[in-house]
Amino acid sequence: MEGDKPKANTLRELLLEVRNGYNLYAPILIEVEMAQRMEPDTTIDKTMTLKKPLDWAEQYGREYAGHTFIVIGANTLTSGSDEPVTVGRSRKCDVRIENDSVSKKHASIVFDRSSGEYFIVDETSRNGSCINGEPLIPGVPAPIWAGAYASFGDAVYVFIDPPTLRKLSKLAI
Repeated sequence: MEGDKPKANTLRELLLEVRNGYNLYAPILIEVEMAQRMEPDTTIDKTMTLKKPLDWAEQYGREYAGHTFIVIGANTLTSGSDEPVTVGRSRKCDVRIENDSVSKKHASIVFDRSSGEYFIVDETSRNGSCINGEPLIPGVPAPIWAGAYASFGDAVYVFIDPPTLRKLSKLAI
């Protein structure tokens, strides 16, 4: 099934698909509903650390179960390639976000093979990108981890890497 797209539309459906043997090698972005989007003046209390990914799963896994998601890049064993995955409104972007606050080419998501980490790079977007509410400096890679909130303009997502997705699938109801 390498290269196939998941049939699921929601996180819950995807987790069940993964639990039943579907292999997803690419990370995902879970869309946060409009009512839950963060106001500029508020602080983010739903952050997690790299040390406790399953605490996030237990606390928020059900909260986002019915939310839609976007697969970041091609679903292949080499999805963690050196090629950045572009994010924006343009049809030319790998991850397309239909939101007026998102620039045509808003950001890139990069996987660093040597460290095994993902990074987001703001591509000098009009409305900026943030990780857990912290604005990114355009052109400077910023690390992102499972459970972190990534915003592109006012489009907010939760980032989940493939290993965390597999752990979440074991908890899927």
